[in-house]
Order: sequence, then C-alpha cells, then structure tokens
Amino acid sequence: MKFSILFAIFLIFQGIEISNSFTINCNYRTNSLPIIGSVYECYTTNIPTSSGITVTNVNGTHLSGKNNNDVISVWISGNWTLPFVPRNFNIFFPNVKAIRISSTTIETLFGDEFDEFPQLEVLELYQSNLTTISSKLFEKTPKMVYVYFGENMIERVGHDLFTPLNVTQLQRVYFYNNRCIHRSVTNTTAIISLINELREKCPFDDEFSSTSTTTSLTTTEDFVCDLKDSMNEIQENLMKKDEKIEELENKLLELQAQIQIKDQKIENVVSKMKWLKEEMLRLTTHPCACK
Repeated sequence: MKFSILFAIFLIFQGIEISNSFTINCNYRTNSLPIIGSVYECYTTNIPTSSGITVTNVNGTHLSGKNNNDVISVWISGNWTLPFVPRNFNIFFPNVKAIRISSTTIETLFGDEFDEFPQLEVLELYQSNLTTISSKLFEKTPKMVYVYFGENMIERVGHDLFTPLNVTQLQRVYFYNNRCIHRSVTNTTAIISLINELREKCPFDDEFSSTSTTTSLTTTEDFVCDLKDSMNEIQENLMKKDEKIEELENKLLELQAQIQIKDQKIENVVSKMKWLKEEMLRLTTHPCACK
C-alpha cells in the first residue's frame, strides 16, 4: 500500500491527468538486441508526462518498406521525467517482442504494465528510480527470455515474480547495481540461485502474489482511486486521533483542577492544625491555666 500511495501522490504533485492521452514521436531504426538479434525499433524521448499515460497516436517516418507491423522493439528514454510506463503501444505496434525503458523516475511496477504484449521476450528497465516490482509482472508475458533491471534502486521484489515463467527458457537475468542485490546471471542454475537470492535479500510478499486466487491487480487508474479512498480514510483517522487527544487533554485539565482543589483543602487543614496547636500552647501557658 505504501508504494501505491507514494506513486499516486507523485502523480498528483506532477499534475498528471490519468484520463488524458498523448502522441509520441518515433525515430524508426534498425537495432541489435540481446538474444533476439536485429530488430526494427521505435526509439522515442518524446513523452509528454503532463498529458496522461495512454498513447493515442504515434508519429514518425518509417524506413523504406517498413510499417507499424514491422516494429519489434520499443525503446523509451525518459530523460528523468517519466514516472510511469506508457500504455496502449500495442494498438500501434502489435508485434512487439522487446520493451526497453531507461532514465526514468519510475519507482514501482504494479504488475499490469506489460500485459498488452503477450509475445514479449525482452524487458529492460534500467538507470531509473525503480524500487519495487510486483509478483504479477510476468503473468501475461510467459515467453520472457531476457530480463534486465540493472542500475536501479530496487529494494523489494515480489516473491513469485518468476513463477509464471519457464526458468529453463530464461537465458539472462540482470539485477546488478541495486540496493538489495548486485548480481547478473546467464544460465539456468545461476538463474534459479538468483531467484532464491531475490527472495532472501529483496523480500516482498506483496498483496498481488501470483499464488493468490482472490486478488487481481487493478490498473493504474484504479490505484489512484484507491489512493483517494485511502487518503480520506487516513484523514478521518487523523481527525479521530486529534479528537481523542483533545478529549485526553480536557481530562488532564480536569484532573489538574481536582488536584489543585485537593491541595487547597490540604493547605487549609494544615493551617487549621497549626492554629489549633498554637491556641493549645497559648492556653496551657496562660497564667490562669489550671495546674
């Protein structure tokens, strides 16, 4: 809950309207990727983060003989201003197998960010502020062979992150230069070891565990709605605590007043006893006192 609240608060501070959408500009090119080799790629740094998270149009000039269906890779460089993974790319690029995201302020992967790419084989999210990864992330992308999360700030990794994948199918997994782990592996035995190490060093038994049959991950929009409800609940609880504190302070004032009254009574009693003692002494020492 903490990371979802922080994420949504960030969106609010950034003035992001979730319901809005935007156009991106692609620099189309041929590139070479690990495992899958040469691909036709859309490279973009044009992400208007103040407009929304849903891509509604893609601009750019294709190389000769190419079109949107030929795009296999999408590389997004956020220039340290992008706090989310843009959605709806699959409407324009239905055959994407590789997503590459770098230099962003993304802190959390809630798990549904890449569901629109069931053929995804390569995922890179690096040189960013990523701290938390949900167990749901790979549930809709069973063909993953290459996972690259290097150079982030990862502290929490969902216990079942790799459960939906065929571990023997994975060829490279990178988690180097992170807060809880610094390791990269390239064979099945080492990958299994890394998965166990993640569970030990970056434990996160998140509420979106893939072992759960009753919990489903909501979309980012739902997170914002949940945030508002949570913030209202927190505010109500704080108000109740303030009322309780005020009630306790009033009781304390009452007790202090009662103590003051008792102190005054004791002082009066002491004064009377002192007077009686002095009066008795005067009477017993008076010349007319009986002997």
